[in-house]
Amino acid sequence: MQARLVLVTLFCLVFSAAALADYDEKDLKKLFTDKNQRAQIDAARSGKTQGAVKKTSKVKVSGYMTRSDGKSVVWINNKSTLESSRIGDVRVNSSSVGKDKKVTVRVDGKTRRLRPGETWYKQTGEVIDGHKQ
Repeated sequence: MQARLVLVTLFCLVFSAAALADYDEKDLKKLFTDKNQRAQIDAARSGKTQGAVKKTSKVKVSGYMTRSDGKSVVWINNKSTLESSRIGDVRVNSSSVGKDKKVTVRVDGKTRRLRPGETWYKQTGEVIDGHKQ
């Protein structure tokens, strides 16, 4: 019985090695994505940006929260700064969060301090309070 188990195991190992001999790891990367999607995923993993970042025309501060460890999370255009202080081309100054109940945001070299609920339209420079609408 034990000899039979050893023979079956060896048989499986030999044939699986033969099947894997034609394996190409580059094909595995393309298994579920096309070339453009794969390039974007690889760029995101490496921290390099792929192509131009989409230009933001308005910045809406949905809210912010200071965590128990002292770090702040801000929601800009319905995305959080939990992973990064940058959302697209919008940069959030996390050290300014909560001072005078505002958040400092920077886009294309322009800086604005916004309260939660406010939307800043970059083209006009206008800030609209969403709570008053």
